Amino acid sequence: MNSSNLLVPRFAATVAVFLAITAVAAPVRAEPGDDLTVSVLTFGPGDHPFFKFGHNAILVQATNSQGWAYNFGTFAFDSPALIPKFLRGRFKYWLSVSSMEDVLESYAAANRSILAQELDLSAGQKWALWRALRENARPENREYLYDYFRDNCSTRVRDAVDRVVEGGVRKAGQVAATGTFRSDALRMVADLWPEYVGIYLGLGRAADVPINRWEEAFLPERLADLLRSVRVPDGTGEKNLVKAERVMHQARRPEKPAAPPSWGVYFLLLGLALGAALALLGRLARRIVAARVILGCAVSGVGGSFGLLGLIMLLLWTCTDHRIAYANANILQFAPWATVLFGYGIGVALGRPRATRRARALVLSLAAGSLAGILCKMLPGANQDNWPFILLCLPIWFGLLRGLSELGRVPKQAPL
Repeated sequence: MNSSNLLVPRFAATVAVFLAITAVAAPVRAEPGDDLTVSVLTFGPGDHPFFKFGHNAILVQATNSQGWAYNFGTFAFDSPALIPKFLRGRFKYWLSVSSMEDVLESYAAANRSILAQELDLSAGQKWALWRALRENARPENREYLYDYFRDNCSTRVRDAVDRVVEGGVRKAGQVAATGTFRSDALRMVADLWPEYVGIYLGLGRAADVPINRWEEAFLPERLADLLRSVRVPDGTGEKNLVKAERVMHQARRPEKPAAPPSWGVYFLLLGLALGAALALLGRLARRIVAARVILGCAVSGVGGSFGLLGLIMLLLWTCTDHRIAYANANILQFAPWATVLFGYGIGVALGRPRATRRARALVLSLAAGSLAGILCKMLPGANQDNWPFILLCLPIWFGLLRGLSELGRVPKQAPL
């Protein structure tokens, strides 16, 4: 065989081997998002009333670089408009971006737990999430109208993750929750009784409707639980959305209770004690001036404070965007018209019979309204969780009615 004829196949073989080696050795071009790690950070409760419910954020970290925490819970704490806008339900939060080191240092210093849940996303999903977060964080896009139960820092994190997994989080969340908006909120503030009572009193019937785990993720800790249950496609089947978990800081504080405390007995005892005291004051006031003055002050104090609470609940219903406070059955226990008793109480203290008669008639309507609160529980869709306030107010109104009746009783004439 001619040697020149052998050169062609040898050359072709050499080229093929070279190309094969080059193809193996050549670096594969990285897909956008390959070098990213995406985690959901869950921060435990803090000491301040604003921090009792916990918090969360999305952490995006590139290889060999610092991470960036995307936080939907930013607001101007020192803004003069904070209280007025918050009361009207028109307060805005925004998405801010901070370095991972600053965030971790801040929450650890406040003795708040930090849990990191790394998400098992594809490179494309991680890149899409990061791009969406960066766009959302632009000044013209970052603000949103805050709603504590429906649109808050935790639901925004939930929705952002849900979009990149094409509804996988929402699908996993279509299971009945163990609690309601009210019970979840109350157990988070169980160690702070003024906030507990205020939230219990201010939430309306909407806080008691059944919810699912998707809706319950308004709490960061519930979102962390929900993410653990999410399964997403992996090409051959399904995989867990949460790839790994790591406690980055463990707080030194008691765990939150699984259910809110039941204080109904204490409300009842307080109501019975106050009601009995008011009835006794009325009996003594017929003979003792000081008792009459104290009773008049009690009429003004109870009527003014209870009526003011009812007026606030009425305003929340009619003049604000706090939908969770609408149709609050506690208005029957703390009727707004009770404020009129403030003026009548002065007349009672001064010994004016007309003021006493009018106060008694008004208190009768308040006692009837309180009693109607029990009857309303039999109506469909009207069974609000407000037994503690019925147990408190009903004895007080009837005790006050008894006291005013005793004071206004005409003494029997001595026989001639």
